[in-house]
Amino acid sequence: MKHRLRLCLLLLILLANQVIAQEKFLTLTGRITDAGNQQPVISANIQVKNGSIGTVANAEGAFIFKIAEKFWQDTLLISCIGYKSIKMPLPSANLQDMDIRMEPSVYLLPAVSVNMRDGFGILRKMLSRIPENYDTADVGLTAFYRENIRLAGDTINFNESVLDIYKTYHTDRDHKDQVRILKGRKKKVDWSKDPQLYNWIGNILNTAYSSLNEDLQKYLDAKRNILNERNFRYYICDYKETIREGDRNLLVLQLLPKEESRKALVKAKFYIDEADMALVKCEMETTPAGVDYLNSHQKGGISYTIMSKVVKATLDFTRITMVITYKKYRNKTYLSTVQRHWECVVNSRKRNMQDVQWIGDFHLLVTDVNKDSMQRFATGISNDRSSMNNEVGNEYDAAFWENYNILLPVLADSLKPQKEAAPPAKKVTHVSNRQNGFTRGDTLRGMLSPLRTCYDVSFYHLDVDINPDAHFLKGNNTVRFKVITPFDLMQLDLYANMRIEKILYGDQQLSYTRQDDAVFVRFPDALPAGGEETIVVYYEGIPQSADFNIPMWGGILWDKDEQGNPWVQVVCQGSGASLWWPNKDHLSDEPDSMRIWITVPDGFAEISNGRLQGKTPMGGNKTRYEWLVSYPINNYNATFCIGKYAHFKDAYIRGADTLTLDYYVMPYNLERGKAMFAQVKPMLACFEQHFGKYPFPRDGFTLLESPYAMEHQSSVCIGKIKEGMRLDYCPMIWHESAHEWWGNAISCKDIADMWMHEAFATYAEGLMVECSISKEMGVAFMGEQRKQVSNREPVTGIYNVNHIHYDIGDMYTKGSLMLNTLRFVLDNDTLWFNLLKDVQARFRYQTLSADELVGYINRRTGTDYTAFFNQYLKYTSLPKLEISLKEQGRNLQLKYRWQADEPGFKMPVKVTVAPGRFGFIYPTANWQMITLKQMKDDDFEVDEDHFYIEVTEA
Repeated sequence: MKHRLRLCLLLLILLANQVIAQEKFLTLTGRITDAGNQQPVISANIQVKNGSIGTVANAEGAFIFKIAEKFWQDTLLISCIGYKSIKMPLPSANLQDMDIRMEPSVYLLPAVSVNMRDGFGILRKMLSRIPENYDTADVGLTAFYRENIRLAGDTINFNESVLDIYKTYHTDRDHKDQVRILKGRKKKVDWSKDPQLYNWIGNILNTAYSSLNEDLQKYLDAKRNILNERNFRYYICDYKETIREGDRNLLVLQLLPKEESRKALVKAKFYIDEADMALVKCEMETTPAGVDYLNSHQKGGISYTIMSKVVKATLDFTRITMVITYKKYRNKTYLSTVQRHWECVVNSRKRNMQDVQWIGDFHLLVTDVNKDSMQRFATGISNDRSSMNNEVGNEYDAAFWENYNILLPVLADSLKPQKEAAPPAKKVTHVSNRQNGFTRGDTLRGMLSPLRTCYDVSFYHLDVDINPDAHFLKGNNTVRFKVITPFDLMQLDLYANMRIEKILYGDQQLSYTRQDDAVFVRFPDALPAGGEETIVVYYEGIPQSADFNIPMWGGILWDKDEQGNPWVQVVCQGSGASLWWPNKDHLSDEPDSMRIWITVPDGFAEISNGRLQGKTPMGGNKTRYEWLVSYPINNYNATFCIGKYAHFKDAYIRGADTLTLDYYVMPYNLERGKAMFAQVKPMLACFEQHFGKYPFPRDGFTLLESPYAMEHQSSVCIGKIKEGMRLDYCPMIWHESAHEWWGNAISCKDIADMWMHEAFATYAEGLMVECSISKEMGVAFMGEQRKQVSNREPVTGIYNVNHIHYDIGDMYTKGSLMLNTLRFVLDNDTLWFNLLKDVQARFRYQTLSADELVGYINRRTGTDYTAFFNQYLKYTSLPKLEISLKEQGRNLQLKYRWQADEPGFKMPVKVTVAPGRFGFIYPTANWQMITLKQMKDDDFEVDEDHFYIEVTEA
């Protein structure tokens, strides 16, 4: 069967190659020069007049242009600003070494002074015409991309690729641009002499995505965009002249900083088509203020800043230039090229490096536009948090670029395209959420009905035999419970696809009925209140598999390690523990303790929660691992992880206390694991300092590599350790470990309040940065989280229906930013961190609701923050600070108010009250006004670094 499969694949490949071979292309190469001085015409556009394809000339004026047969009846158009356009019929055959000479166009004199055009007036008119001129629909782009980084003249990173781009005009997180690498290659560079430094300064966060982010017309609302009218007050804008490009007039505007303006970050020149007011080109260069801003705010993101401490080196910007062009197709303009040139200096006393020059050039060239039925990519998407250097491949072939249009020069060697077939979509009958509605089954899972409140679970003993080959499990669960109110009918939970063999009450077999995933167990007589009873449920089946295309659609992960061995993990948060074992599947009821016995094939290790009590041979080449959890545990945290693990131990000692540390990794990652887990003790010290003592000392602290990251209590899973990962900077470890306090030691009663788990754990990531480096770095880390907030749905879910299958990302980042905002509203770190420790002490080993948590915070601080929490958690919009600024002589008049959904919302916020000094104002829903002495509007800022709000000017 395998031989037949290989033959079919071979035939498919051959057929695909025949299709490619049948597609005809015309190739033109040559050089474009100035007809007068014979100098190269840099970045001249070469395109078909009416089609969507094109390329540009390089710094030597050289080009290569490949034209598919469908465009052969078109006309070749060559254009460049300041030159007369050239039109010529396409040749009937390939042409090499074309010598194209362009005549300079006639410059038009500026208008006489009495009719001098208003620069900002022209800019505003251009902005108003963007919806007419610039395509705001989703489009597909093909692009060539090159990244070239040098240190002291030596190349440390050179890669180039052809990109398939899904580009959208939307800027929210749900509609981000997507990039797929169709072909890519890189120059082999030896980093062995200083791998840590070269990895840091050579791998820039995905520069293809950041090039797309330079699209000025798309990101008009961006805070620092020079086309954001809010920033016009920092600049002067002059109309300079009108010049020709082919048969059209271009208005040239120059944008320069006002004298002594600290917020004018660039100087720029705009080229605008006089006929339709479309933006054609923008040239920018950083000002000294812009360089200062880059070095204090934008230096490669927070991870770069953290790594500078680790590497003991600095990378500082000295200059950035950028050219952005747009081209027209079907009466709309599109992003055409983005050329960025970065100049920096590297300093490292450790390496005797002083002001060593670092230069980066990043060039995006759009070669084709596709407007037909664009759909978002489902597979093969390049990671926007990685680097292009890491994303491109390393395989070589003889004719790498094939018929893709690229920017010369090219390397002699190349890579083969890497394409993955999309996996078949899984069929899901119903995903319950706000959009799809909820079912009776959701209510049975989410509601605390009398059939659930009548008893309180005190202990589970789960005993399960796992068959990794068959994806099958068989076992039983002993349920010990206290009778709260008399009953003869109780509800347990077990997914309908899992078969119940029997339910025993002592020696007596109980009857039961099933509805959806609920199991209703009937006792022969009513059980009296106050007693403690035990039943045992025997069951078997093939559990649900996880589907990561649906938020929190959990199940069993039947994975393989890198050596092909089975690697199995259960991840059931959201879907619920009853997908694999019978229990009272509601977060409000946690057992006081739990015994977990998992039987696995010999040769495999199995890790669950708590302490390993022993291993028992079971016959049939199987071993039972016996674990004991001595603290309360929520159901979704009960786990197993099966694999060919290597194990090593350590101890965390503070004073008279010793916490055992157990680590499990794949054997091939043993050394990586030891390096990565070196951060555990500093992390525990940080969390204990701010949250209180580690909550589960009797059970120890276990950290293990796993198919998927998950905060399983006292057995924290961190996901896979992969080659190339940073081993000394692992926010995933910090986040999942923080759940030992937030989510495990204290848990929400209803999953609609799960932000109490995720917001605090995400906030703890920034706190770990603060502990490791500084408070300022922690704040900067928090600021990076803003990019991940979508504000699409309220953070708080729907109660009583187990509402979890929606875009839950905001409960992480928006919730974290909310907590950070509260910290700076309190403006008292002693109070803030005592509050966090007091919450832990008051509710440790308990479940609570969000209302109970907020009520406690109100009492503890002496201030009612109910409206604050409601605005951030129950609405999608942020509180909006509306301001109005008016200079009055040497003073600045400030008017301000809050616009919010929550009635009665009010929150103090810091603004600049004197040059270089922040102070509180106390906005409400009504306009207020103050006069700021000796201030200009250029001095005024709202403290958006510490307060997660929106700011608008009236």
